[in-house]
Amino acid sequence: MRFVEPVGHEERIAGLLRAAAGRRLAHALLLTGPEGIGKCLAAEWLAFGLLCARGPGRPCGACGPCKRVLAGTHADVFVVDPEAEGEEEIKISRITHRERDPQPNVGEFLALRPMEGGWRIVILRDADRMNEEAQNALLKTLEEPGTSTLLALVTGNPESLLPTTRSRCVPVALLPLGREATAGILREHGIGPEEASILARWSAGAPGAALALHARGALEMRPWIAAVLGGELDPLAAASRVGDLEGEFPGKTPTARARAKARACLDLLLAVAFDLERADAGVDPDSLAHGDLARLADRAAESRRVQRLEVCLQARQDVEANLNPDVLLERALLALEPGRKRT
Repeated sequence: MRFVEPVGHEERIAGLLRAAAGRRLAHALLLTGPEGIGKCLAAEWLAFGLLCARGPGRPCGACGPCKRVLAGTHADVFVVDPEAEGEEEIKISRITHRERDPQPNVGEFLALRPMEGGWRIVILRDADRMNEEAQNALLKTLEEPGTSTLLALVTGNPESLLPTTRSRCVPVALLPLGREATAGILREHGIGPEEASILARWSAGAPGAALALHARGALEMRPWIAAVLGGELDPLAAASRVGDLEGEFPGKTPTARARAKARACLDLLLAVAFDLERADAGVDPDSLAHGDLARLADRAAESRRVQRLEVCLQARQDVEANLNPDVLLERALLALEPGRKRT
């Protein structure tokens, strides 16, 4: 856990803490918004505020409970973070006990009384990664959580959750920051002013997304994408460069790490492709994150542009279906190459 107040969401979290002080806080919250805007930081700050010795309210960071939350040793906080754990999905064994796969789980945690006499808090990061079995197992907990219990489900893709899961949570929508505020946060993380400005633009005001772009090689990958669009780099050579890229690509196996690289590149490639479509539809390129690449793309017929986008979208979808990530990346980059019809 991090003792960091999320920039841009101060008032929203303060409102939740006021609701808790008045015993009006819902037991299940669905924190939503674009990736990287500080949703997890917001959930963590809320946990600090609920468990602080002075709370519910703005946490002090100096009391015993705050120090234990910060150290990850507070007995009344349970966090499920599939990315940190190197898992691509949240399985049922993280929600309820399973003999064949015993793990610390939400159900057993909430079955215990609060150790410090206050709140019991569960944070589910990337809640959309729960498989259907896990979500169904969570429904009973969402319906009968017990007193002084908070389940904070954090996701940038709430539509991926089952309707039954969403309907049992109170939505808390968080908004992106401005570009300058995002660039300022990046500079605080040691990123140079020019790169910070570029990443703030590409991330549309989402500091976490900008930091992820930096960590996952976006500054190196985007020139390769641009070169493929301009016909200056062979798509297969570009795919090979992505495969050799160093960065933060989590995974327990080489295949999982290759999938993470492909996922990062395809996400960036799709952001570029969608901006090319917007520019072609008449949107001012200067208002788009990747609008500067519009001049590089060939003026293809509408049918081929649609096909190009469909190929990229299908490749991104197939990454999650455990198909060969190298082949998927090659296919998507080939679709960007000018002047050649794709099949």
